Amino acid sequence: MSVQKTVTSVTLNDCVTIQAGYPFRGAIRAIPSGSVKAVQAKDISPLGELITDDLITTDLTGKRDADWLKQGDVLFSAKGSKHLASYVNKQFKRTTCAPSLFLLRVKAQWQDKVNPQFLTWQLNQAPVQTYFKRSAEGSFQISIRKPVLAATPIALPDIETQNTIATLYEASIKENALLYKLINNRQQQLNAIASDLIQNSHELKRNN
Repeated sequence: MSVQKTVTSVTLNDCVTIQAGYPFRGAIRAIPSGSVKAVQAKDISPLGELITDDLITTDLTGKRDADWLKQGDVLFSAKGSKHLASYVNKQFKRTTCAPSLFLLRVKAQWQDKVNPQFLTWQLNQAPVQTYFKRSAEGSFQISIRKPVLAATPIALPDIETQNTIATLYEASIKENALLYKLINNRQQQLNAIASDLIQNSHELKRNN
């Protein structure tokens, strides 16, 4: 599709609040009887999909309450080799995020001007990813600081165009996830065949 309508240039900080994840003390410990769940960077797929099937259950380790995830939030992975955004597409109960993630939430005055799923898509596209690569710090544990994230250039078309792109983006994630599953299943089949061949060859040698 071609975007030919007026596009507004803003920074990320103009239209969203940016909050670091909950400051857990040390590594987040799995506590089966815990009262909260926490999203970690590993719960964001290489496609930017939020995988919630296996969120860690734990307890808050600090005195302050957490910022609970809401439907429509955007999570951003600030550390590691990939800096991906992920859209929170459903409501969670007492679920927060790790300090390696930033929680982005569209400001009230921008609610009718910004589709957060469109914003997620744009953060994951090549122009913004190039900006992150230029601005990243560290050689081993590469990170994006909050001021760098806040200054991210964002191009906003009209809300109708944003909604269309967001719908296409959601469909593409589902299609890619399905394709990945099919490829992975096929590879597992081939691995099983290879193992059977090796096992059979060993058995033939023993019998001979």
